[in-house]
Order: sequence, then structure tokens, then C-alpha cells
Amino acid sequence: MIQVNQYAGEGRSLHFRFSMKKCLSKILLPLFVCYLIGDALGGASEPVRLFVKEVPLKVLGKEVNVIAIEQADGTQGYSPEKSDGFHVEVVNQLKVPTSIHWHGLILPNLMDGVPFVTQDPIPPGKSFRYDFPLKQSGTYWMHSHYGLQEQLYNSAPLVIWTPEERAKAERQIVVMLSDFSFTPPEQILKGLKSGMQTPNMKKDQPAKKSEAGNSGKMSGSMGKSSPAEVVGQKWDDQNQKLVRTVLRAPEAEIDVKYDALLANRRTLDDPEIISVDAGKSVLLRLIAASSSQNFYVDSGALEAEILAVDGKAVRPIKGSFFQLGVAQRLDLRVTIPKEGGAYPILAQGEGTKLLCGVVLITKESSVPQLSRTASMSTAALDNTQEKKLRALNPLSDRAINRTLSAALGGNMMTYVWTINGAAYPNRKSLDIRKGARVGITFTISTNMGHPMHLHGHDFQVVEIDGEKISGALRDTLMVPPGSKMTVAFDADNIGVWPLHCHLLYHLDTGMFTVVKYDGADVKFWQPEAQAKEFGSSN
Repeated sequence: MIQVNQYAGEGRSLHFRFSMKKCLSKILLPLFVCYLIGDALGGASEPVRLFVKEVPLKVLGKEVNVIAIEQADGTQGYSPEKSDGFHVEVVNQLKVPTSIHWHGLILPNLMDGVPFVTQDPIPPGKSFRYDFPLKQSGTYWMHSHYGLQEQLYNSAPLVIWTPEERAKAERQIVVMLSDFSFTPPEQILKGLKSGMQTPNMKKDQPAKKSEAGNSGKMSGSMGKSSPAEVVGQKWDDQNQKLVRTVLRAPEAEIDVKYDALLANRRTLDDPEIISVDAGKSVLLRLIAASSSQNFYVDSGALEAEILAVDGKAVRPIKGSFFQLGVAQRLDLRVTIPKEGGAYPILAQGEGTKLLCGVVLITKESSVPQLSRTASMSTAALDNTQEKKLRALNPLSDRAINRTLSAALGGNMMTYVWTINGAAYPNRKSLDIRKGARVGITFTISTNMGHPMHLHGHDFQVVEIDGEKISGALRDTLMVPPGSKMTVAFDADNIGVWPLHCHLLYHLDTGMFTVVKYDGADVKFWQPEAQAKEFGSSN
């Protein structure tokens, strides 16, 4: 710091001015240039380093190696202030390449983290820098987009903070839900592609190969199981809330049978116990970081209200039983009763009896013993909840002037999944122009639902099965079997943007395409290189 005597004489003043010129030229000017560069990158001088590395994890008494995305102090993921922008260096400490996608963020295309679409993979021992301003706040997440690494837990939370986000509740908790198998993902995929019977496939109805030119229909898809008593969700019209119900219906179709479900990397035989205060509000930021497992979330004795889905605010809806598709997020606010106690928050897998969850507990309360399995399985996720959701800040009132179709199909015998009859990698794209109001209509011809994710944009649900609505803003839409759903978004973020099913094994075997803007930079879009890297999946 330069200190100036304000009573110095004229000679001293001239000497000071001369010294200041030298200082500006030798010190301050370079600093000013650095400031301008930093400002162009969002104001940060040093990024947060995220290390992608192998870590041990104990599941059901067995120790296995999985992947984590951690800061130097062991913190999982990244939670920046919106005003600070996004400044991360991903350091690959694995023995294989990787690439990290920032799920749900509206960001420059070449910052999206998708290998062979927006960047090259990050080689072992190398790093990649991501810098961009933040346009959103709320609950998001990060995960690998390289091969099948997501099944190995290459994922972490990403919560973007503002004063408004902090004011949502007196206590806030992130809960990441995931599926786990002791079988390596490559072996799971090999079994699926060999035509291996799945838990819900009819044993007396073998799958058949689809005919050439398949437009998306599932030929010889998994046969529906016989109707049985299963758990589902219904709208309680009298009390205006979402609740659990038992109905007679087929069990949901699934194609991967897992050994366990985990919440914050822990099973229910050793759940995370979270201390809370009686009479206080708690916000649960739930993230479905699973590879194939959709969920029903049961808040038990606590009535909850939905405040946001996929990081975007909705008009609050009350309930105790909620749907959460793969890659979606759900912000639930509960209030702990004044008398205190222990309150399990449980998630049950769609089409299975498996459970996971966390326990909210006040002082001097005992921890309950919890089973890892429910007494009955569940029905498929449907549109009960989606039809009730309304965006708090919907898109402006404007007509769709560019309509795209996305017909979702597949074949269980060859295990090939398609969009508009085509399995990726290929050079086909859904083409749009900047400035358009774009609509995408999803149709589905399979017995399984598909959580469909569009990168780089928020979209609004505007029609479900012929009913026009001003639905939720999202980045991932659960399309249930038999549904026809339309979403709308503004084409205001030029690039080549993936649109894909977020069921990992469906994505890997073809249910992927890109939404491509006219004039977009396509230098990293290399489907041929992807096919060479991983081999053709179809």
C-alpha cells in the first residue's frame, strides 16, 4: 500500500506523481489486465479443483471401489454462489479418460462436458477448466458422460446458492439417491445385449428381433407382468395432496435388477442420521443420481410440499408420496413436529421392493430399525404428479413455431434403443434456428418409461396426453409408457446439444441424438470417434 502525506510540499508531490507513473506501468497495469481477463471469465482468479478418483465404499458389508468427484478437503461436488459464477478445474485421477457434465445448467455449449459432442475426453492425469456465468440457482448435479462411469458413482451434487435459496428453510439437506450392483456395468450391458431374460420378462414369451426400418416400435418387448397389488401414487382431491395408494396393476417394467439402493452412498442397514431441531423447517434437495432406477419418495409422518423440480420453482404442492425419475431433482420442504422424534425419508425403486433413505432425528430420540425392502413392489411412474405441477415462472406467452418429433422405441432382443427409429451414434440431428420457440413432442412405444434430458436449456411441459397445461419448467422429463407429451423452449443458446434417455444402458445403446442450431460450431461433434472409442452399441 502507498501512503501519502497530504501536507507534503510541491517537490514531494511531483516526486510522488513520477513514482505513481512507474508504479502504474510496472505493477498496476499488468494487474489491471489480469483483472480484465478474470472479469471476462466471471471474476474468478482461482478455480475450485474437482478430483475424479477411485474411492472405497462399503455396501452390504462388502468393500468395493467406486468413483467420486471431490474437492481437496473431501467435499463432494461443488456449491457456488450464483453471483460468483462457475469456475472449476476437473482433474482426472482415474486410469481411464473421463468427462463431467453439469446436469441442467444453461451454459456455453463448449462447457457442457460431453465427450465427442462438446469436447474431447479428459485423458488420465490431465485436467480441463470450466468457466462461465451462472444463470440459475437451486438443485442440480454433475456426472460423467463417458461410457458407463455413471454406474460406478462418478457423480456429485451441484447446488447453486442465492439468498432466496437459503431462505427456503431453516435447515437444508442434499440427498443423492443411487442404484448399486456388484456386477460391473460392462457385464450388465453384455447380459442385456445377449437377450438375457430380465426379472419382468415373460418366460413363455421370448423377445423377437425387430424388422428392418423399425420406426421406433418395441418388437417383442418385455411382457407385462400379471396384475397384482402394488404401490402407486394418487391425487387426494378432497385434501388437495399427493398420497400413497395400493392398487391392482402390473408391476413396473425394469430391465436391470440391482443389489441395493443407496442414499448419500449408504444403505438402510446403516443410513445417514441427520440431526434436526423440533419445530423447524427442513428442505430436502433430492437428486435421482441413479443409472436406471426411478423412485417413489415417501415422507412418512411428515407432510411435505414440493417447492421446485429440476431446480425450477413451482407452485407449492402438498403431499407425502412423490415421483422422481432418473436424473430429476425434487425440493421438498417439511416441518419437524414440536414434540420431535425420528422421521425416515424413504425412497422405493420403481418396479422393485428395494428401499433407501435417510433419517431426520431430534435430540434424545432413538433411531428406528429400518428394513431394506418394502412389503410390496410398485407400479410404473405415471403423469399423476406431472399434471398437477405448475411453473412459478413460466415461459412467455408465445406460439411454438418449430415442432420436433421424438419417437422413443427399442428392441429387447438386440437391446437397441432408438429416437425416431435411429440408434446413436449417427449423423442425424434435430435442427433448429436461434430465436425460435421450439416444441418437442415425445411419443413412446415401449413398456418402459424414459426420462428424457435436453442439455443446455430449460423447457416447459405444455401438453400431456392431449391436455394443454402450463406445466413445470424442467430439464429432464419422465415419459411414461403410452404417453404423448410436448415440451416447449426458446432457442436462445446456440450449439450442438444432446437429447437423450437418462437410463444409462438405453443411452449407451442408442437412445441419444442432438438438437443442432443452424451455424453451430460442430468441431467436437464426432459420432464416428465415439463409435471407435466404445465400439458400436447397435
